[in-house]
Amino acid sequence: MTQRHLLPVLMSVLCAAGAFAAATPALAQTPVLTAHDAWAREPMGGRNMTGVFVVVENAGAAPRAIVSASTDAAEKVELHEMKNEGGMMRMSPVKQIDVPARGKVELKPGSFHVMLFGIKGKPAAGDTMQLTLTFDDGSKVTTPAQFRRPEGMK
Repeated sequence: MTQRHLLPVLMSVLCAAGAFAAATPALAQTPVLTAHDAWAREPMGGRNMTGVFVVVENAGAAPRAIVSASTDAAEKVELHEMKNEGGMMRMSPVKQIDVPARGKVELKPGSFHVMLFGIKGKPAAGDTMQLTLTFDDGSKVTTPAQFRRPEGMK
């Protein structure tokens, strides 16, 4: 093959390689923010509110903050924190929940959590909903959260 014939072949290979490289970064990149192990307490006693708990990890170099949460399973969703004030545990809304750079935060009973008000339907243990967390940079992470019966309840 002469040099003159080799040039079109080489150009075709380079174009194909460029197209492949342009298409693969989205597939190869690991998300910076992830959420896992999400669960919600099964509402008990006719109540239509409950807490949701989840582990949020930040693989990035910059700290992030959860600024809101949403789900189709409730009419209203808020970020909350439980605090011991004068020997009494009190729950109150918070504006954000910080997630450290290259770290994680665990939303858990007795601490930070997502609060659902006006739960739609009658979710039972084993049912699943989708929880979306929105961060201070505008990014969103959606994860399934399974309803669980509170420990000690039959």
